[in-house]
Amino acid sequence: MLSLALITAPGLALVARAPAPALSAVRAPNLAMQLATPPEGYDGAVAAGIKKANMDAGKIFGLGLMSGAHIGFGAFLMLTVGGQCPGLAATNPGLQKIVAGAFGLPFGLMMTLVTGAELFTGNTAMVTTAVAEGKADGGQLAKSWLPPYAGNL
Repeated sequence: MLSLALITAPGLALVARAPAPALSAVRAPNLAMQLATPPEGYDGAVAAGIKKANMDAGKIFGLGLMSGAHIGFGAFLMLTVGGQCPGLAATNPGLQKIVAGAFGLPFGLMMTLVTGAELFTGNTAMVTTAVAEGKADGGQLAKSWLPPYAGNL
């Protein structure tokens, strides 16, 4: 039974009861159908690496610039939010660091993911898997490492 209590006056409460939903009506999502197995995840990384390896170097550099700006904006946000908590820093410096960190890097990474910009770290992981599988060559690897590295700076 599900209950809902309403407080009406000090010491008095009205309680309404509704029957619990039947077990067949409550369905948990089947996570096994949504998650990839490790080999499938690796195959996905190889496919993403092939796609990144075949991108134009100019486009990679532009997307790297955009991602560098996102991460920089996240760092600015971290310093701004973290710097606006002097009382918290004086009483609980650990919590102040957590608050500052919760607004910085996650925000920059989310902007990078949403816009499809290129981070050096993602290219390092994905294109290297494609090279390891023989689906990309060393020239494509260099092309996918150098422009985003320069753009992220």
